[in-house]
Amino acid sequence: MTIKFQIIKSVIIEAVKAATYLKGKIDEAAAQPGQRTPYFETAGDDEVHERTLDRDLTTALEKAKIIFVDYFVPTAQTIGDNAIYYNGKTNDIVEFTLNVSRRYNGSLTDTLARLVAKFVEDSMCYEWWLKIGNLNQAAPYQSAVAADELAIRRCFVLSGPVVPTINFPTTLTAKVDGTDAEGEITMRVDEDATVSYSIDAGAVDDVEARSGDPSVVEIVRDEAPKTFVLVPRNTGVAEIRLFSRHTDNVYVDFTVIVAKEYY
Repeated sequence: MTIKFQIIKSVIIEAVKAATYLKGKIDEAAAQPGQRTPYFETAGDDEVHERTLDRDLTTALEKAKIIFVDYFVPTAQTIGDNAIYYNGKTNDIVEFTLNVSRRYNGSLTDTLARLVAKFVEDSMCYEWWLKIGNLNQAAPYQSAVAADELAIRRCFVLSGPVVPTINFPTTLTAKVDGTDAEGEITMRVDEDATVSYSIDAGAVDDVEARSGDPSVVEIVRDEAPKTFVLVPRNTGVAEIRLFSRHTDNVYVDFTVIVAKEYY
């Protein structure tokens, strides 16, 4: 299954600027007269700030791609378009393409996009405060990045197996040598008999047969579809049951009497 999502670079950069601006305003209130620290720690519109943020954005996007590698399902057709590639041809849009397991929970794609954006934002804030030299301010973002990565990985929780669409049989009829298998069937000890059966149209063919006394009548699955062979082994009486393996309520029973000869 291939999923795609986009994140907007300008929105993320503005979020980083806002976070550093708020920190700068807090420090400004406590700053001594003439102290310039709040100004320099704020990621404003200075050219050097823009270059730093652009580089940190690219780094954070590469880190996000590395997280996705564990969930790729590359094929000869999709390996070139997998999530290790993102589309940055437009000025403000970054597009991720992921070819993942078909059991991936596609309902989490929007959540995945938002979490990736937050991961990139927190990574950029962490890198910013490291460059400023404020390790105390960087520490919370380090924890946030780890939590973001865990949340991203949890988006790839596999959904439950698809409910089978194949119908199981609800009715079962059987015939012995072309005659309805009802009540009692008499056989000679030196003659085999063929049991054929039919089930609902479109239902899965998963019917088994069981002999109540294999020493009297043995059952062998025939090469022909939907057919068993009754092989007498001794004189006596054996109860035969044909049944569906998927339900206890679909079966047919009949009795086989094996004699040396019959009239």
